Amino acid sequence: MGKPSRPRRLADTEAQAVLRNLRVSPRKLNLVAATIRNLPAPQAIATLTFSKRRIARDVRKALESAIANAENNHQLDI
Repeated sequence: MGKPSRPRRLADTEAQAVLRNLRVSPRKLNLVAATIRNLPAPQAIATLTFSKRRIARDVRKALESAIANAENNHQLDI
């Protein structure tokens, strides 16, 4: 008698990764997020790799984690 499993919040073609305890202002994070929004995953990783902003490394780490979650947990091909 465990808890009932809750339904998935995302679509079947989406994966998610959460990065917690990030010490950066929302404005600075949004500047980096705006540069990769609506880009394909490989192009977004390349953009973050060569970005000069300190937060870009952490955003790239979260993006790579989301890609790994999509491939391993949801059998998506990225």
